[in-house]
Amino acid sequence: MIKLTEDEIITFLISHLKKNEWTIDSYCLGQNHGNDIVASKSNTKLIVEAKGARAGDNSPTKKREYFDSGQIKTHFGKAIVKVLEEKYLNPKYKHAIAHPDDSDIRKSIGHLIPFLKTLGIKHFWISSNGNVIEE
Repeated sequence: MIKLTEDEIITFLISHLKKNEWTIDSYCLGQNHGNDIVASKSNTKLIVEAKGARAGDNSPTKKREYFDSGQIKTHFGKAIVKVLEEKYLNPKYKHAIAHPDDSDIRKSIGHLIPFLKTLGIKHFWISSNGNVIEE
């Protein structure tokens, strides 16, 4: 199975959003800080926090071939905090988290994804061929 990086998730999701008539206002790749994707469509703004299944090849913190379940949960927790901060700052915007559609990630946090809806957070599963499942 191909383990996608955060940058690959962002790139695939940008393509998906554009196909669905979203305009990409900004995005961050690599170690840049900021919102991973900010998109707009009609009078709606969407802010997305993306996570990968492994570190990028140029990551200064790369230690493993891919993230273990503890790292997956830590990254998910950080994504939730980031999205909640953005919801606080921009309550009128839509917010989402994107993950690779990866068996290890689904095993670690998949059962928690339905609860994101109760928080008003959308979720995207991104497969290695670029297919996107929206929840």
